[in-house]
Amino acid sequence: MADDLIAIVVAGGGSRRLGRLAGAGGKGMIEIAGEAMLSRVCRTLATVVPRVIVVARAGQPLPPLVDAAEVIHDSQPGAGPLAAIRDGLVYASAGPGRPPRLALLASCDLPRLSTGVVRLLLDLAAQPAILAAAAKVRWTVPLVAGHPQVLLSVMAVKLVPLVQAALAAGEAGPRALLERLVRQDPQAVRWVMPDELTAVDPGLESFADIDTADDLRRRSPTGKAGKGG
Repeated sequence: MADDLIAIVVAGGGSRRLGRLAGAGGKGMIEIAGEAMLSRVCRTLATVVPRVIVVARAGQPLPPLVDAAEVIHDSQPGAGPLAAIRDGLVYASAGPGRPPRLALLASCDLPRLSTGVVRLLLDLAAQPAILAAAAKVRWTVPLVAGHPQVLLSVMAVKLVPLVQAALAAGEAGPRALLERLVRQDPQAVRWVMPDELTAVDPGLESFADIDTADDLRRRSPTGKAGKGG
């Protein structure tokens, strides 16, 4: 099954709400507990997934990454995370050999991402389609506090045409794509409930992203913002 899997890490965002704390490298360069967030996310993913594709801006400074990480650049800089996801999916599918079947999507600002959550999401997405409804699942999406966690989810690579259609319609965010998919076929989404997630991550820390300076202070062991490079 591992050969069917990739991970796509969205790292090229502007990190506007963090301001100067993010620096030129964006929030993925910010260190928490002595390690850049992007480094930590890629390291965690690489313990489960054989290929980790990082989508970054051209010229963006990046921290040291594990050998499994492959860096590509946004084809539409500033177009938002959905365009970055599209770039990762197209890149992964264009190589030699059989294209991957599933892509775990992650943002670069998940410093407490756990391998338990990664394995759970991939296992649920890869479950045999015993029931007719299960055969239709194209996106496995956690629900935390009632909110879809699209930037820690598992998408079928065959959704590329739907991603392209959403971008052509002017949609920039993966949540808009999710809504589009649900409208087309509600059974195409497998929602992962909080009780399933807390079985492997009791505090749901894997979903605690960093958007603001306050988030950074809460996540940092010292209570202080780290350097952003």
